Amino acid sequence: MTTDYVNAHRFSRTDIPAREIQTQVLTVKGSTSLVVATPSSDPSLWLDYLDGARASYASHGVSMALEYDTVVRGECTSLFYAAVDEDGAVIGGVRAQGPYVDPHQSHALLEWAGQPGLELVTEAIRSRLDEGIVEMKTAWAADGPAAPTVAGMLARLAIPTFTLMGTRYIMATAADHVLRRWESAGGRVAEDIPASPYPDNRYRTSLMWWDRETLAADADPAVYAQMVATSAPLTTNRQSLFSPSRAGAA
Repeated sequence: MTTDYVNAHRFSRTDIPAREIQTQVLTVKGSTSLVVATPSSDPSLWLDYLDGARASYASHGVSMALEYDTVVRGECTSLFYAAVDEDGAVIGGVRAQGPYVDPHQSHALLEWAGQPGLELVTEAIRSRLDEGIVEMKTAWAADGPAAPTVAGMLARLAIPTFTLMGTRYIMATAADHVLRRWESAGGRVAEDIPASPYPDNRYRTSLMWWDRETLAADADPAVYAQMVATSAPLTTNRQSLFSPSRAGAA
């Protein structure tokens, strides 16, 4: 499977259905607030979040992995979370894509292109599509004293995301050492899939899954309780606010 083939499928989708969520503060810790929004409900916050991501990626020499010019349009992002400090500056965040209807919507297929684990990644996604998958992308936290707080907030978003998106699964790809930090929040690295040297040979990128049906058992009890508290401001109706999307991924 070539990179051109994957790209052709990723960017040939229609737009995600109309968003229904408005900007909302989920939790506050110290001077940092965690906000959920969509690119269309809060364009200014969206640009602040993505500009911060661009600066963060550039500082690590991996700007190409962000695909800023594609992502900034917001067409492949269902919702995003932004950590905001007391001055209103965005100091971290993450975004969600999906629910997917095709494995080729996931950027993971590009991350494993030409690697031994590509078919395993494709099948892992395909086998979960019927029960719903969203993918978390573009996670970052600005350097500074609030960085540990922001990293903790971003690691505890499984329940809020399940609540808003109505899927069974969440997936994410990142360097293995980063994903290990998220295990206390119920994520599990796909140990059967060989890591990929993406975006370059300095990194070993792995795939992680969160399963709504096993999250309570997989997560540390204290962290699970924090996730429940974070999701409290959201609707308790488990019906998804979004329909499965054919939007292109990035």
